[in-house]
Amino acid sequence: MKKTVSLFLLCASMLPGLSSCKKAANLPATGNDAARSKTVASSNAVIPYTWDNVTIGGGGYVTGIVIHPTTANRMYIRTDVGGAYHWDGTNQRWVQMLDGISTIRVDGMALDANKPDRIYLALNDGVYRSDNVGQSWAKLMSTTYNGNGDQRWIGECLAVDSLTSTVIYAGTRSDGLYRSTNEGAAWTKITSIPTGTSGIGVRTVVLDPATAVSGRSAKVYVGIPGSGIYRSTDGGTTFTALAGSPTSPNRMQVVDGKLYVSHTTGVTVWNGSTWKDITPSGGAGKNYCGLSVEASDHLKIAVCQRYSTFNNPLYRSSDGGTTWQQMNTSALPITKTVEPTWWPTSWFSSATSNIVFDPLHHGDLYYTDWFGVWYTSNAWQTGSVDWTTREKGHEETVILTMAAPPSGPALYSGAADVFGFRHDNINAYPTRLYNINEGFSIAYCESSPANIAILGASGNDGTGTVLATSANSGNTWTTRTLPAGVKLGRIAISATSPDKMVYIAGGTGGAVYYTTDRGASWSAATGAPVGSVAAVDVWSKDFSIAADCVDGNRFYIYKSGFLYATTNGGASWTQQNTTAIPAKNSYLFVTARPGVTGEVWVSLDGNGLYKTTNGGTTFTKISALSTSTALSFGAPATGTTTPTAYSYGTLDGVLGMYRSTDLGVNWDKIDASQKFPAGVKVIAADRQVFGKVYVGTGGRGVLYGQQ
Repeated sequence: MKKTVSLFLLCASMLPGLSSCKKAANLPATGNDAARSKTVASSNAVIPYTWDNVTIGGGGYVTGIVIHPTTANRMYIRTDVGGAYHWDGTNQRWVQMLDGISTIRVDGMALDANKPDRIYLALNDGVYRSDNVGQSWAKLMSTTYNGNGDQRWIGECLAVDSLTSTVIYAGTRSDGLYRSTNEGAAWTKITSIPTGTSGIGVRTVVLDPATAVSGRSAKVYVGIPGSGIYRSTDGGTTFTALAGSPTSPNRMQVVDGKLYVSHTTGVTVWNGSTWKDITPSGGAGKNYCGLSVEASDHLKIAVCQRYSTFNNPLYRSSDGGTTWQQMNTSALPITKTVEPTWWPTSWFSSATSNIVFDPLHHGDLYYTDWFGVWYTSNAWQTGSVDWTTREKGHEETVILTMAAPPSGPALYSGAADVFGFRHDNINAYPTRLYNINEGFSIAYCESSPANIAILGASGNDGTGTVLATSANSGNTWTTRTLPAGVKLGRIAISATSPDKMVYIAGGTGGAVYYTTDRGASWSAATGAPVGSVAAVDVWSKDFSIAADCVDGNRFYIYKSGFLYATTNGGASWTQQNTTAIPAKNSYLFVTARPGVTGEVWVSLDGNGLYKTTNGGTTFTKISALSTSTALSFGAPATGTTTPTAYSYGTLDGVLGMYRSTDLGVNWDKIDASQKFPAGVKVIAADRQVFGKVYVGTGGRGVLYGQQ
């Protein structure tokens, strides 16, 4: 969803009493240490930017889906790390609902049958409610959830009584069950419900509105993995264990007084007095997660198994579970239509979390899985079932690295689970760069940017680390051989020759290597620091190496306050500064300024931003920014050759996205009301378009801002 913010309104709100968006910053310089001198900002402004997502399409775990029982166009999905979305039926796309608040990991959701615009979410820090389809939110209760925790794919842990909107139930991860009888204004703990397994807790709550007590549903069922199902017959005041119930229920649904349960060993139904096993033939002992009964025909049921693999079995029954047909088999084949062009054809029903019929449209069936949402308009079709993705607007990749070249594609992105992409058009589905899971380092040759190199791995601990190079922006690849026994790390390419590269192995003992034949062979460097990429997994933010943007023989490595440089393509290294700058705080980005040799900026997260213009002999502190989490250089403003610097940092106590067109003297705030609840993991400024910057997030894909 695009956001454009008025410059005048921003200035008025952030700088009360000032008619100008500029103000003086009186920041004293120490002046007593040449190696630690400071560049002092004299003014800053707020620049109106429009923000939106770079189109990728899914790529993250959708852990649940709910559809309103009586009102059309009220469908919602939740994700583990990427927020929650509502379906825009007019534009046929998902719309993110949580960009305006600080937490986006979603552990459960519930709809109000009587108030179709109302939705409840269990976020990591508590229970929230929106009365306007997710446009704004109110926090109702503080408690601890874990949207990215174990058993996040089951539920739902929240429920609203369809007899009265005043009654809400909230199962928690570690504190049992709570009930509110006044729409969430106050909550009471139900002491007869156990807390359940530590960190898992109460995961499923459903109600049977057939009978009432004091105006609310008398029967309430609560599912607790490891403890079974508890039932209340007095409107949720007291509960007792339901004898014979599955030990670990996953999802439940009440239809015509019957309780349908999918669980870790099958599917079963409680008719009020006895249990009946309706597990599909041959599927006993399997983990069934999704479960749904058609609203228009209660004999029609769909269930799905969940395993951390592809092609998890999906079943349908038209006789109440007596017999089943498994989809995606020779007996009942499927067709697949995939919107994101980069999705592999094997991506179907992977770690399937839920399956739901649309109660207003007979035969419409949805399921959610590791990478997105799938839909069929006729689940009961004979011969075959046609499935298509519903991914427009759903952006959930976790970005590990990015690179924006001076020509060619606008952007390269490296991501968890799906490797990453080449973005020729940021408003169209991209090209997947490489067929491996994790993409954590991407480099290009400054003078010949179609030459790129990537590091990837099959596991997030670096298992199966590979290096590949391409001379045509990733259209074709050559797999290279890394030095023996290494994994993870970073790669950098010479500014003038793609044959020259430097590789830093990951880990505290990671050594530095160089090649002059594009990775066909490697030699160990001398004098280089050890362990400058202290990575144990792909999540590391030690971007400690940069190639000089002019001199093809120069590379730079930062380690523990010191900058090391090579002038012979990586063969030998020397420490440049005698007076240390601070150590990295958490995130580290070493970036060479385009267009000149010897100028390097070091972004140290909580310890600020430093630059050298003489190859590292002395450093200047960019004092305007007290923190700098991420850093990148982009295209210069019209009429200049000075690259634009971008930093996600803190200026005058305000954390935000800033840009400088004068090499750090002045900084303009460009994010205004845009928030980054999925975090800022990396930024890459567009080298071809002035004013455009890409933000890699931890679950919302890549955002971009432009004037």
